[in-house]
Amino acid sequence: MIVDAEPFVILVADQDATVGVISSMLLSSALTTEIAAVNAVVRTLVEPESIAGIKQPELPNEIRKIEEAAISATRAEIESARLIVAFSGINTQKLDELRERGVTAPAVNLCQFVDNLEGVAHHSLSPELDLREVIVGAAMQFGFSGGSSVCSICEAKDGANIDYWINIADTCTRFAHTVQRLQS
Repeated sequence: MIVDAEPFVILVADQDATVGVISSMLLSSALTTEIAAVNAVVRTLVEPESIAGIKQPELPNEIRKIEEAAISATRAEIESARLIVAFSGINTQKLDELRERGVTAPAVNLCQFVDNLEGVAHHSLSPELDLREVIVGAAMQFGFSGGSSVCSICEAKDGANIDYWINIADTCTRFAHTVQRLQS
């Protein structure tokens, strides 16, 4: 049950274009369910012509079956972004461009941030709190406390290793489940 109509725009700004495209598909798929707690829109900062040219690595069958498409962010989506995520490290050049455009959304490596967000989900939250604000606030606090360095998933980046893609899919699923638990 989606509580809000305004989209919660999440930008994927990964330093590796292939990881950015595939992870945006995975995250979008994880957040697009019948019981979605937030109206999430996941977009990548990879240009449309680059998306079409990306050669996808060998992926597990479960991931290849995902029908969500990687979609490049529009100008309006960029300007309304609430969260910027990456999986193999933030693309600092893209992040600098976003900051120059006035985008202030917190930027985090999702594989690390999801652990932090799961901790937030264990606390009782007031039902009056806006779920989107809780996520953004947790991301800002996470970043200010030194989060978003390179994690073990990022360090183990090997596009030819199926376990790498499974770890990213797991991270996306954990994020979606945690967002759902925050709403409950």
